Amino acid sequence: MTDITVNGLLDGWIDKNRDRILENWMELARIPSIKSAPADNAPYGEECAKALDFAAKLFMKEGFKTEIDTEGGYALAYYGENGSKIGLFSHSDVVPVGEDWLYTEPFNPIIKEGALIGRGVEDNKSGIMHAWCVYKFFKDSGIALNNTLQTFIGSDEECGMEDMDAYLKKHPVPEISVVPDADFPCSVGEKGIYHFWAKSKKAFDGVTAFFGGEAFNIVLDRATVKLKYSSALEEEIARRISGRKEFTLCSDAEALTLSAKGIAKHASIPEGAVNAAHLVAELLCDCKELSENDRVIFKAIKNILSSFYGGGIGCEHADEKFGKLTSVNGIVKLEDGRPCISFDVRYGSSLSASELEEKTEKALSDAGFTVTKVENKAGFAIDDDSKMPGIFEDIYEEITGERLERVIMAGGTYARRLNNAFSVGTYAFRKGEREKSFVMPEGHGGAHQCDEMIDIDAFFTALKIIVNYILACDREISDEHK
Repeated sequence: MTDITVNGLLDGWIDKNRDRILENWMELARIPSIKSAPADNAPYGEECAKALDFAAKLFMKEGFKTEIDTEGGYALAYYGENGSKIGLFSHSDVVPVGEDWLYTEPFNPIIKEGALIGRGVEDNKSGIMHAWCVYKFFKDSGIALNNTLQTFIGSDEECGMEDMDAYLKKHPVPEISVVPDADFPCSVGEKGIYHFWAKSKKAFDGVTAFFGGEAFNIVLDRATVKLKYSSALEEEIARRISGRKEFTLCSDAEALTLSAKGIAKHASIPEGAVNAAHLVAELLCDCKELSENDRVIFKAIKNILSSFYGGGIGCEHADEKFGKLTSVNGIVKLEDGRPCISFDVRYGSSLSASELEEKTEKALSDAGFTVTKVENKAGFAIDDDSKMPGIFEDIYEEITGERLERVIMAGGTYARRLNNAFSVGTYAFRKGEREKSFVMPEGHGGAHQCDEMIDIDAFFTALKIIVNYILACDREISDEHK
């Protein structure tokens, strides 16, 4: 299934180019490409534009045909000029950084025990580096494709995919696409994603601030509430948090400031996460020194944040193909004295978008909240008769020595906006090698966590898999067109 000659050439090419790849990768990761206010030729902020420009110029410098759409916030690079198009999709924007980095600053990437650590080194600047390596390896090795390889580099994947909207207005969708931004051997579907705000119908009496979080798709791991000062309230809270390291309490003549620290996880996989807003609400809803009004509001917040699986918002649901619905809070804020809570809900295809919206609106209204919809994006599933998942499974097994089954994703990638697109991993361990990788403490190391990391050797194993995936796509398209 894999090409032995190509694999041998790739091993030698990696050895020769490893240092240069890491240098380019780390330089790209130093750019703090978090979405910000738009500017001229920078629709998602100047840093996102800077990262996109840097990534595109990596391809330009090697002589690949490359174009940057500054208004759309994406770049395209090409290898070959024949036949149909094979897509490779990646993105240069990253999620906010968090406050608990242990090993380095977020945009000062380092290598430690064989792992690259820094915001975006895996999600998804590793995907950009995979594409660059594929192009450079093919060129250096004289490998010609029957079809054209087109790489898309976006800069708004994490916050709405408006870059993809701009691309699709001008360009046809590739015949088949690979999206290195997920798991191996490949994904054959993604859940729908519903984002909304829940705002309390009542205002607080004694709460002057309530805030935390920066993104819908990260479990809120830090929350702060400011309360009008009262010595009795200070004494009660101090007693309640005694011995609990997740809380801190400060005071001055005007206010008490209570902060809680939870555990962040990506919204698509909240298992093991701890929501900091839930910790605060759970603590304060029983504080006798707060007004009854404020206790009632905090109790409602505690209840609606009580489950990562829809229980608090009236929509527990399990899909035979996609598994459990998940519901995650990533941001809290105060507007006109009323708490506002963001929700990121991931759901399977057997639940309609309209039914989901109706159930959540009713449950939250009963709990004392109004709902404001932000977006509701349908999921997708690859046709069951597609040949490619089986081909990818065989390639993955041949290279790693392990057989994995295709996956259904809770996360969202560019694949949901394309036809015949397969999200795949950015790192892979050969059989028995995972145990040798650097292990982070709980709550660290993941794609949307502090100390985001990727095993470097596993990245290069994934490169071999992706090279063979591209060659397989090229053969499949050519066979279909005979």
